[in-house]
Amino acid sequence: LAWRVSGEDFLSQSETISNLKLRASYGVTGNSEIVAYRALAGLQSGTVIFGGDRASYTIPQRMANPDLRWEKTEQVDAGVELGLFDNRVSLEVDLYRKLTSDMLLDAPVPATSGFTNVYRNVGSMENKGLEVNLNTINVDNEVFGWNTNFNISVNKNEVVALSGGSDIFLGSTLIRVGEPVSTFFGYIDEGTWNTSEADQAAIYDRLPGDIKYRDINNDGAINSDDRAIIGKGIPDGFGTFANTFRYGNLELLVDLQFQYGNSVMYRDEHSAEDRQTIANSFSTVLNAWTPDNQDTDIAQIRPIAAGYDTNNDSGKLKDASFLRGRNLMLSYVFKPELVQRLHLNRLRLYTSVQNFFVSTKFPGYDPETSNGGGTFDQGFSLYDYPRPRTFVLGLNIGL
Repeated sequence: LAWRVSGEDFLSQSETISNLKLRASYGVTGNSEIVAYRALAGLQSGTVIFGGDRASYTIPQRMANPDLRWEKTEQVDAGVELGLFDNRVSLEVDLYRKLTSDMLLDAPVPATSGFTNVYRNVGSMENKGLEVNLNTINVDNEVFGWNTNFNISVNKNEVVALSGGSDIFLGSTLIRVGEPVSTFFGYIDEGTWNTSEADQAAIYDRLPGDIKYRDINNDGAINSDDRAIIGKGIPDGFGTFANTFRYGNLELLVDLQFQYGNSVMYRDEHSAEDRQTIANSFSTVLNAWTPDNQDTDIAQIRPIAAGYDTNNDSGKLKDASFLRGRNLMLSYVFKPELVQRLHLNRLRLYTSVQNFFVSTKFPGYDPETSNGGGTFDQGFSLYDYPRPRTFVLGLNIGL
């Protein structure tokens, strides 16, 4: 449903507003991406040596779920399109709300069932937010031109209902009503135990130089009851900012990308900054705890037999906000006279550098590629291969 207000008599002669359109939409879609026969129980066959003889066996492989159904998403959108000064300034703003019900998840089940997971509908999730897209023609003449595009999407994600009402634990993440999906659930890292805290560390079966975790319930023990929400893997917002400059036949594109408000569980530290000594270590281990260097978050280096903590905790959770230089392109558009003599419609020579810089506090290779995991398990890094920097030289020919 849309109404082009600028087409009405009271705006059609406006010298300022060249376009004004109001629109709204509503729809319901279904997600039928359910693997065939997932609602049915499955069996697995094999052989085993028993009593000196080879015997065959058949065991249950998958739990049946006759109540399995499609995931549904209900979406409402409202937006406005605005063009000013003969559309030299164009603005689009959209507000949306998406309610996903009967979310599909391979959810954990009690061990007493004999299974680890069952594919089921687990509850409802809401996404609501704002999308803005702005285009401007800043300068436009025969010698010089400058155009700008800016867009941003701001989203709030929240689980609004869970079947049974209980939290769903997915290892290092948690699905809880009132929280976003991919919520990190772990221990709160408070640094390392110092020698002056030896007696207090002993209460928790720890030594000076070990990681100090917060005893949330003050019961004198560090266990699963001391885990808490420590962050989220879904960003608050993301977008791009691009500028195109033209001088004569030369064009320069500077395309930037940004994202903010999310974290990544930096699992690389498990093997490169702990005491396993099974692979190359980060240079930060040179700042590990010693009696002479106690003001550090890195645990003391000890033999494997001495034990080490590899928990997913707040100390390994890193800010993954970034500003990326997505594309830097310089091109030359050949003059029409030459193009016509070559019996072509267009001829353009260009060179570009993709991913030409990344500004981020994230200590790993790349904050964006370090977002492995499914819908409910985002934001984990374990030596993820970074996005490459690509150099391109090309010729664009229009026939």
